[in-house]
Amino acid sequence: MSKILQAFQEHEKSIKRIFARYCRRAEDIEDYTQETFLKAFAAETKTDIQNPKAFLLRVAQNLAFSEIKRKVNTNTDHYEDSGGEEVLQDERQVSIENQIDGQRKLVVAAKVIASLPPDYRRALLMRKMEKLKFKQIATRLNVSLSTVEKRVAAALVMCNSLLREQGYDPEEFGSVLNLPEPTSERQPTERKKEETTESEQS
Repeated sequence: MSKILQAFQEHEKSIKRIFARYCRRAEDIEDYTQETFLKAFAAETKTDIQNPKAFLLRVAQNLAFSEIKRKVNTNTDHYEDSGGEEVLQDERQVSIENQIDGQRKLVVAAKVIASLPPDYRRALLMRKMEKLKFKQIATRLNVSLSTVEKRVAAALVMCNSLLREQGYDPEEFGSVLNLPEPTSERQPTERKKEETTESEQS
């Protein structure tokens, strides 16, 4: 489990209290809280977070301040240019609902990935998020190509299993968490040579 996910589970109430100061609706508080996790987890995939709790709270505070500014600007624009937009209201509502649904799915996917064992999570993120080839991942992690392929495949299986346990269809999450993973990039001779080496070592 990632440090950010662990800290989020331990301090979720503290994060919600930050947004409760500025939001009345429980749905808004929940959405901002989940967005806080998402932003923090995205940062964790790129750098090591030394103090996950402090980092999460800082992300929450920055997000709260940004939303306050956005609401002020939105209200000002509304007063300056109100009217003539009723025709677009339904379309905008559908668009907003789609965005919210996509955001929630993204949070679910991030939490599932964050719950993976570190080695599997790292390999999957490099493959799916950084779009690295198996050979590039193997070089960066200093492991064999076969190990990388097995970790990515196992990570995808675990993600799909966790999604189903939570009542989700993995197909809803597109290519990021969807099986099957592309076939090996190795030539048959490379595969045979590596399998022979691994069998000799065992």
